[in-house]
Amino acid sequence: MSINNLKIENVRGLDRLIISSKILKNRPNILVAPNGFGKTSIATAFKCAADQTSIKLEDEERHDHDNNKKATIELELEENGSLSILSATEQARSNDIRKHFDIHVVSDLRKLKATTQWLPGGHGKPKAKMVIDPIVICKKVNRANSPYKISESRRTFGQHKKVLPNIEVSLFQSHDFVMRSPECWQYIDELIKTRKWNQIENVRNQLSNYSGSTDDGLLHIATAVNDLFDNLQEAKELLSIIEATTKLCGVEAFLSFWQMLTLARNSRDALNNHLEWLRYSEIKQSLKDGLNDLNTSWKTPSLKETKGNLVVVMPDPTHISNGQRDVLLLLSLLHIARYNLVKSRAILIVDEVFDYLDDANLTVAQYYISQLIEDYKRQGRSIYTIILTHLNPTFFRNYVFSNQNTIYLENGTAYDSIDAMKKLIGARSQDGYDEALKKNISKYLVHYYSGDYDFTESLKSISGMRSSWGKRGKFQGFLRDEFVKYSGNQPYDPLAICAVTRRSIEELAFGQISEQPDANDFFNTHKTSPKLDWAVQRGAAIPETHYLLRVIFDDGLHWNINRDNTIPIVAKLANPIIKKMIIEVVNKCMESE
Repeated sequence: MSINNLKIENVRGLDRLIISSKILKNRPNILVAPNGFGKTSIATAFKCAADQTSIKLEDEERHDHDNNKKATIELELEENGSLSILSATEQARSNDIRKHFDIHVVSDLRKLKATTQWLPGGHGKPKAKMVIDPIVICKKVNRANSPYKISESRRTFGQHKKVLPNIEVSLFQSHDFVMRSPECWQYIDELIKTRKWNQIENVRNQLSNYSGSTDDGLLHIATAVNDLFDNLQEAKELLSIIEATTKLCGVEAFLSFWQMLTLARNSRDALNNHLEWLRYSEIKQSLKDGLNDLNTSWKTPSLKETKGNLVVVMPDPTHISNGQRDVLLLLSLLHIARYNLVKSRAILIVDEVFDYLDDANLTVAQYYISQLIEDYKRQGRSIYTIILTHLNPTFFRNYVFSNQNTIYLENGTAYDSIDAMKKLIGARSQDGYDEALKKNISKYLVHYYSGDYDFTESLKSISGMRSSWGKRGKFQGFLRDEFVKYSGNQPYDPLAICAVTRRSIEELAFGQISEQPDANDFFNTHKTSPKLDWAVQRGAAIPETHYLLRVIFDDGLHWNINRDNTIPIVAKLANPIIKKMIIEVVNKCMESE
């Protein structure tokens, strides 16, 4: 099951975005894009469609602030081998997505509060302080006792009454069933209508009136139970919830199912109130335990029932660490999501809430996300968790989910490397190629070399390679052509930009020490940083930006066959500051020649 071809139009900074990669259920889907790409616009689009019959967009959230540009969301849901197109627009009652999904967006609740400090003489000095208002988790639910008494169910059942399971234990004490209970009512309300209820009662009467043993009676109705669930869709759906959230199945599940329907017919409001209170209690206890686990400072958050709400009151942000504050926020916000997400399918958007956490707190944050996903899986539900971030998991060991699905939002299709370039870089780390050839590629092409060389014949051993690159000047010409495209905002080869950046930095360093007697030892020094250090020791002045750019070209020029090598590089090369640094370096190198 997956969400395919997600399309968003005319929201904030996005005029049109299509995400063609699959967003997978019950897995963390990490959507990576540089700052300024429009990640918050994605979150805004879904927030404006949550709990609405259409997209409700404020004027300031509309693309270009143009009222003629109407917002839309469209996605393709792939489920059980079939595809369906779901959409939401600003037109009334157009939101098909909410019919299939609950939607919830987790975003940062921190804000700055402006104050004025009055100085002697009546002069005001403006100040700003970060504050976090009390976080409302949900409405307070009052205690409601269970209307269920197994003795009453047994009294109306007949001679085989002892076979009835106690649903106070099997259902009402099941955390998973309680959390899914709101979903049950759409089926219960249909099944207690006279025509469908008579079909259910008919199966129950076959057992209660059976004159043989109880075991034989259970076998006697097994076929009728199966037929009932096959022919009544609402019964089948309710049974699937019971089986997914309890240890009940088959006839035993039917007997619990019958008791709950009987209770709903006689005491619907009392049953609903009790289930709501049980679910509220689960949320409240889970949040209380989580806050206690995070209680590591002298200023602690508090969980209160006040003004009809369950509320988390955060400590003054200035009295706790940034990491503790952000984890407390995330814990609270995820419990809001737990309470609000009641359908069998959900879309959860996490908008850069913990991009700046340290390693320990980021691990804790991922634990909370993982727990939520595991709850959904265990309950037989589907949640599409989308984490929006600017931190690339390929380069930073920040997201370490075992089954994460990473999607790069930067459009890398128009910026793919040519096969010859991929083969050239890949040959350096792959078995089967001559070691001398690998050294020549590294020394003469991937790194800068000032002398003459020609190894075109040996390059022919790499299938699909441009053997002409083995002759001095040919590869450099290719790199320059790609740099012109890159600096001119045209589609370019990202691996070529990595190569021309590295070669330019090394050429600028060598140019400063080329007259020294041992200058040629520069070419025998392996790796860029040691080369630069070697030049510095001989008087070269190397700008810090040349060291900083290493994080760009190093990864691009060391191929990893187990991951996408190109799109992550494009995401970095698209950053305007990085692009400016690269253009300055390469242009300076060209001017010095």
